[in-house]
Amino acid sequence: MATDINESVEIQISTLPWEQIAVDAFVCPTNSEGVMSHFPANKIRDLAGREVEALVKEHTPLAIGAAFVTPAGKMKAKYLIHVPNTDRPGGRVQVEDVLRATAAVLVACKVKGFTSVAVPLMGAFELGIPAEEAARAIHSELKVYRGDRPLRAFLMAKDADDVEVFELAMEGNIP
Repeated sequence: MATDINESVEIQISTLPWEQIAVDAFVCPTNSEGVMSHFPANKIRDLAGREVEALVKEHTPLAIGAAFVTPAGKMKAKYLIHVPNTDRPGGRVQVEDVLRATAAVLVACKVKGFTSVAVPLMGAFELGIPAEEAARAIHSELKVYRGDRPLRAFLMAKDADDVEVFELAMEGNIP
């Protein structure tokens, strides 16, 4: 699988089960209301524990482009970085929303001193954008990361289709 490295960030694809990747933080794409009812947020809620959703809802509404960090509960990741990419549960997602959400992840990593982060394909479900566009947006934001310390970013592929779109984004082969 593809790996993309510069002096500030190493990006690689992971097919590990989400609850098994040992990172500082796992990204939880959500909505401004903090309702974790749609994939991938509902999967992360089930893996981490339902109390995570209540922690986020106490601090809503969250703007698209903001991030909120909680413990990751039962997951091997230490923390979850909740980033809205739509205003409401099941709402329409645009490429710009995925870009802003990914940028918010990077700010949270810098502020919290995280050196490793796992990012699922976000924004490419139901009323979302095509997976290829989402993967390209996530990769392009990660690629320009410049932090005080290097960051290892894992693009979390749930299946062969996710692996393929992440590889294409990393190779720059998406039109």
